[in-house]
Amino acid sequence: MDPALAAALETAKRIYVTTWSPAGRPGTVPVWFMVKEGRLYFTTLRASLKARRIAATGRVRVHVGSPDGPTFDGRAELTDDQPDLAQEILATYRRKYPILVPLVMGRRIRRRLESKESVIVEITPQETP
Repeated sequence: MDPALAAALETAKRIYVTTWSPAGRPGTVPVWFMVKEGRLYFTTLRASLKARRIAATGRVRVHVGSPDGPTFDGRAELTDDQPDLAQEILATYRRKYPILVPLVMGRRIRRRLESKESVIVEITPQETP
């Protein structure tokens, strides 16, 4: 990964993920995230539009920090049944978002992952030619 992009990911509070419908229509949404071993992870509701689009195409574009921040293309997958990864994501969220996650969102995210209402998304950056 480009060092400038890696540095931006270290300081960014959110990423903006663009997904595409099977017909090619894009949609971009901000998400909280975690970086681990060169991959990005976030949680989302299984029924969300971004989850359905990722399941259909796997194609994503990521803008780091803001909608016009540094960008890269990647492949995304939905993943389940990884309690250790889920705990690591929640711990990262608690550090990055120290008020909202401990007070409200952490319990909600954990319950939704345990009930399979939510899913973990893994993004692997694609190498540029």
